[in-house]
Amino acid sequence: MATDPASTQRKLAHIHLGVDGGAEKFFVRLSRALAKRGVEQIAFIRHDRPWRDELAEHCEVHELKFSRSHFKRHFIRWGIARDIRNFGAKTTLGWMSPASKWLPKPGPDMRTFLRLGDFPDGFHTYGNVEDLIGNTPEIIRQAVEAGWPADRAHMISNFVDPLPDSLQPVSRAGIETPEDATVLIALGRFVERKRFDLIIRALAQLPETVHAWLIGDGELQEDMHRLARDLGVENRTHFLGWQRDPSPFLIAADILVCPSDEEPLGNVVLEGWNAGLPVVATASQGPGWLIDHGKTGLLSACGDADGLAGSIYLLISNENEKTTLTVNARATLAERFTIEAISNQYLQQFGLQH
Repeated sequence: MATDPASTQRKLAHIHLGVDGGAEKFFVRLSRALAKRGVEQIAFIRHDRPWRDELAEHCEVHELKFSRSHFKRHFIRWGIARDIRNFGAKTTLGWMSPASKWLPKPGPDMRTFLRLGDFPDGFHTYGNVEDLIGNTPEIIRQAVEAGWPADRAHMISNFVDPLPDSLQPVSRAGIETPEDATVLIALGRFVERKRFDLIIRALAQLPETVHAWLIGDGELQEDMHRLARDLGVENRTHFLGWQRDPSPFLIAADILVCPSDEEPLGNVVLEGWNAGLPVVATASQGPGWLIDHGKTGLLSACGDADGLAGSIYLLISNENEKTTLTVNARATLAERFTIEAISNQYLQQFGLQH
């Protein structure tokens, strides 16, 4: 089917194999932002993704079974390329390394990009990738150090949507948390590198009025329950499970904590700033880049529960410090991580700006 050349100028294809997490949330956010800028989009995703309907509000969605069979992969990739061509897009964005296997072949009528939100672990499936986009300088640095051409590696970070004025906080009473408690909140997978144990160990050093809300799930969750019991803080440690929208919890909390040993970006830092929370973090790669220590947040060494507890105690005992960090963080968010600024960078990279 012939395509009107003029209609290809503002069209974009996505390939996303993810399940349900921070990368998927940002995918839906970015595609919505680009749609509002007049970009027509088509997306190829797995079946039964919980964010499918939200994506379909502004994007043509094709649900596929991405087979591991090398033979079937050839035909699926051919079908994706055909559908993109018929849609009229000349730019395709793959999300995370698994999508690299399904990108169409680049050429005069197709530019291909792969967006990474984590550190690269090799390029053996990147044969159809022309350019990389990483959301932190460290991701780009590691990619180039591993051999990716520097002129085809680009840094574009994330944004978060402004919270609606009508948003209501969750009830503290419903989480067995006193109204006058200082609430720490942390979000993520219960896996080794996220170091939820540091929050629990820090909590054991802090006053009885401090509680921790831990949002997420994962393989180490039972270990974290056991640690809280062993340290005598079980009644102040609240495991709230995975929340598709953590915003009502964020605005009901007092301090956001990001204790990871390895965190490429730390989108939770942006979410904390967006909710008006002061942020305490370990100096892993992403938070160490985002946070100006003492100005927009507090950093301590990775793996140091004592240092983390000290940072939290400083904020508990110094209301002026909390206010200063929050005001500065909001200014940084407005200056560097707005929808308009990040969307413009993507549009410019794709050649889709007006």
